[in-house]
Amino acid sequence: MNTEKVRHSVAVDGLRQILGAAQVSTDDATRTLFATDVFRTLETPVAVIHPDTQEHLAAAIACATRHGLAVVPRGGGMSYTGGYLSERAGSVVVDTRRLNRIVEINREDLYVTVECGVTWAQLDEALKDTGLRPPFWGTGSGLFATVGGSLSQNAMNYGSARHGTSADSVLSLTVALADGTLLRTGSAATVQNGSPFFRAYGPDVTGLFLGDTGALGIKTQATLRLLPRPPASGFASFEFADQSGYVAALTALARESVASQIFGFDPRFLRQRIKRQGIVRDLQLLKGVAMSGRSLLAGLRDAARVAMAGRRFLADAAYTVHVTVEGRDEDELRSALKAVRRATLAVPGMREIEPSVPRLSHGTPFPQPNLLVNDDTEVWVPVHALVPPSRLDSMLTKINAYFDSVKAVIEEHDIDWGCVCSVCGPHAMLVEPSFYYRDALNPLHRHVLGDTLLKGIQGLPPNPDTKAAVARIRQDLADLFLREGTAHLQIGKFYHYRESRQPELLRLLEAIKASVDPQGLINPGSLGLR
Repeated sequence: MNTEKVRHSVAVDGLRQILGAAQVSTDDATRTLFATDVFRTLETPVAVIHPDTQEHLAAAIACATRHGLAVVPRGGGMSYTGGYLSERAGSVVVDTRRLNRIVEINREDLYVTVECGVTWAQLDEALKDTGLRPPFWGTGSGLFATVGGSLSQNAMNYGSARHGTSADSVLSLTVALADGTLLRTGSAATVQNGSPFFRAYGPDVTGLFLGDTGALGIKTQATLRLLPRPPASGFASFEFADQSGYVAALTALARESVASQIFGFDPRFLRQRIKRQGIVRDLQLLKGVAMSGRSLLAGLRDAARVAMAGRRFLADAAYTVHVTVEGRDEDELRSALKAVRRATLAVPGMREIEPSVPRLSHGTPFPQPNLLVNDDTEVWVPVHALVPPSRLDSMLTKINAYFDSVKAVIEEHDIDWGCVCSVCGPHAMLVEPSFYYRDALNPLHRHVLGDTLLKGIQGLPPNPDTKAAVARIRQDLADLFLREGTAHLQIGKFYHYRESRQPELLRLLEAIKASVDPQGLINPGSLGLR
């Protein structure tokens, strides 16, 4: 046995002593699964650990780094930018999902503290009877996506049109550093009688560990702000004949700042969304619509409206925008919907349509992840960029021009694509081209979807040429985004973060990295840091 294997073996033995044998996985199937994200497989870790307390996690990190092993955190696993994949052969992946306790719900001071392996679906359920909710309250993948993973990725979705990303809802963090230190941030770090009620006590140290994709430390607990859960919800959808009207509506709605969610589909994406839903899925969503109504009767009426409209009315639609508004009462709801309609009325060619899409999304916010693959075994992977509202039209035009330039490649490999836009507060617009292509299911697909969702889906053999073509297109778009000065959320090991930073900022970031991780063993390669 060579020296490196001996070192790895000694490290794994030390991890078993700290965590117990059952919480250290070294079998091939688990290690392969944790080396795979939605799109790629990188280096197989030496072991996967499943700590159940933050103290155990901190001790395990110290053990691994003491033996020279890189440590890579992983939440629910729904990433597509390599954020939790290791680029080094000698690594340990931390499965944070057993850190899944709701630590404190403070109704008086309006915050909730959770362990970072808690999923958004779990948190929503825990808060349901309190009448409270975080401003940002989850992602569409919230059955799997964890709070810690979302904060590392700076995720956006539910609540983002009004309240920004997941990072904007955070008051305090506890972070395990490379040497096993547990660091608290914000007012929670006060030595005498500290409490996590205020984030910016002095420099915003909390913010250093948000959106870092685990490059600076591993989040173990997070405290999130709470707001009264709006009892009333309303929906509106609009169709536009062309990109110009579509963009004008999205940006006008963003400026109103009255909606919780605003998202739009181009015609290609809309066709794919319809294609990816089946009757069983529709019935599940309709049940969610009925249960989410202000009363059972109102919910049944909403479900009936969606069922009568069906999905076919969208089949010939061009560009569509979908809006969810929430209010404390019917008056506030009517006022918000009035502002939404006022913002879109000025757009030429606008047509209001049945709001089935936002109603379904709101009724079942955490669905099964059937977006990953459809009945034809087309698998999905996106790429994205954030731009200011003034650049949205230009960005979409350049994306479309790029796709026109690679039309032959797309046709050769039968790659389908479409683009979704989402509003992140009044200052930022998310543009997300998504790709659908025929390829073999990877271990993550099979693990997340399971036998029930995969029933009837015929697996395909690997399609390396098509996958390589998709990889080139995604990389070309990342290069385009770099030239255009866009921002990104889920940075991971894919986007050009390092290349985009001014030298002065990069030196500061590298100094911080060296301070909290002097050996460069916490998720090396994330953010372009080593």
